[in-house]
Amino acid sequence: MIDQLHVLISQGTPVPFSAYRLVRARDIEQLLERMRITVPGSIRESERTLAERDRIMNEARAEADRIIQQARQQAMDMLSEKSLIATAQVEAERIIGEGKEIARRRTEEADTYAVHVLNDLAQQLQSLLHQVGNGIDLMQEEQGAPLEPLEQPERPARKPRFLSKG
Repeated sequence: MIDQLHVLISQGTPVPFSAYRLVRARDIEQLLERMRITVPGSIRESERTLAERDRIMNEARAEADRIIQQARQQAMDMLSEKSLIATAQVEAERIIGEGKEIARRRTEEADTYAVHVLNDLAQQLQSLLHQVGNGIDLMQEEQGAPLEPLEQPERPARKPRFLSKG
């Protein structure tokens, strides 16, 4: 419509020795009336388009914010889950290590106890063998004649190897 107005003015008759032109008032009035009718509708349409664009942009921003927040939450959950798993693994390794150490100490204690008991038993057996030998010797001296000895186990000259450490 602005182009039509320009054409009407440029086709107007020039007034000699001035910057004016004569145009038909009726043509200009019709064009202005059409502009009054058309322009507000165009402006309203433009305003609606801008409002729609703003609404879409706001929805897009809200959706983007929601997606970002959700991604952050998922990342935090994953980090928290990884942290929890890592903590659980460290704790499990610590407990297993403690269990192994306790088992090792108990095994050592049991071995030490067994060696101690076996050494005590060996000493008691040696003492008993010595007492039995003394008793046999005493009875032989009292009777004057040596008795036929019963089969006696040999007296160990030293502690058995399995009982001594080292």
